[in-house]
Amino acid sequence: ANGGWSGSARVQLADVSRPPSPRAPAPHPSRDASSKSDDGGDDETTTSRGVGAGWGDGWADVAFASLGQAAAASGFGIVVASLAVATERRTGSEAVGTLALAVEMFARAVVSLPAARRANARGRREVIAHAGCLGVLGSLVAFADFYLDSHVLYFLGLAFVGVANCVAQQLRFAAAEAVAPAHRPRALSFGVAGGTLAAFIGPEVAKATRDALAEEFAACFLAMAASYAALVAFTSRIRSAGPRPREATNAEGGAEDAAAPRGGGDDASSPLAWPSAELARSVNARKGLAGVTCAWTAMFLVMSAAPLAMTGAREGGHSFDEAATALQLHMIAMFLPGLLGTGDVVQRFGPDAVSNAGCALYLACAGLTYAAVPGRTGYGERVPLWTFHVILVILGLAWNLTFIAGSALMLPDGVALDAAGSRRVQGAAESATFFAVGTASAIAGATLGAIGWRGLCACVAPFAVGMAWYGRW
Repeated sequence: ANGGWSGSARVQLADVSRPPSPRAPAPHPSRDASSKSDDGGDDETTTSRGVGAGWGDGWADVAFASLGQAAAASGFGIVVASLAVATERRTGSEAVGTLALAVEMFARAVVSLPAARRANARGRREVIAHAGCLGVLGSLVAFADFYLDSHVLYFLGLAFVGVANCVAQQLRFAAAEAVAPAHRPRALSFGVAGGTLAAFIGPEVAKATRDALAEEFAACFLAMAASYAALVAFTSRIRSAGPRPREATNAEGGAEDAAAPRGGGDDASSPLAWPSAELARSVNARKGLAGVTCAWTAMFLVMSAAPLAMTGAREGGHSFDEAATALQLHMIAMFLPGLLGTGDVVQRFGPDAVSNAGCALYLACAGLTYAAVPGRTGYGERVPLWTFHVILVILGLAWNLTFIAGSALMLPDGVALDAAGSRRVQGAAESATFFAVGTASAIAGATLGAIGWRGLCACVAPFAVGMAWYGRW
């Protein structure tokens, strides 16, 4: 009953039928044939679309979701490449430089659960498009503050950008929900793989626009606004993520009420309700939430400080363009494996094995740091540029494996986690993830100054050990 992946449980995404809720209304006769998936359970693809659609139409939606991911990740790529350095140049503090990233991440954490609840009621398309509009507004507000120099508007704009980047994370699940259950791991992987385009676009745009205006880095934020406008355009084409039919919403609501504990517990009507019941029923949901949270936190702790380490005089001494290129390689490693078949690997070997491989890469990243980085930097020695490249590439590969494996664990399994419960768990995972990542970003700059690049990279090891240990249960 816990929905685990032991033995041959990798088939759970496709082969387990879901019993009908005792309180769910009977299906409408005209939708009887189209409301069933190939495995005999309810087809969330049809219920989320509101119209019957074929397998090929579903993959068209996967393509648009992947392009939307590319647009959002391009904006995020500009953020990662330029934000910490731009803020450090404006304030003169490395700690404040990564604190700006923390503001963006904390905004993600605050909006995650309400956005997931809204998506459950109105469909993902509307929620992602509205968040993309906030991303456009936030980028323009931050751009204006380069000339107003209030700093308040700057951080407010970054919070709006964080909302857009948070809700755009739902695109991978929109891709998975657009196809038949048997194809969901592959579709999820393709949805994430859209970031491969962003790996080429984001850092290159940051380099090209850095000095385009009189105020250094100001034009980067105009480019970010264009990225989020593209996100809105691509999201509007995802038919399967539109408003959900009333009968489907009522059916899932009935199932939710039937499963809810009596005499207290979470208020399911609250947009901030934690999905305690779903997490208690499904070990996969718990493992997925923990895995995604650790994957993001370990990766971002190092990535957020990398531009400062590379451009700083203490250890790096490299140029901004060299730092942007290193982050470009990192983003390629983050997203390209999804295009090459991480989802197929998850389907073949199961998410636990894939996650363990990612944990091994995190440990390799920590070990390589001490093997390759000079022990005393700041005294005539620099961290070699190739070392930054190798560490960031390994870090990106580790994130891809652990992130996609954890995301697959949070998909509906037909036993302990239905479609509505899956969306609540996904929202909770985003909230937990970005609170943790925000904290990591807030301390990354200060940690870099205190223990240096080697010590900072070594901090990913506890996350890897924790993920591997928890994955055994």
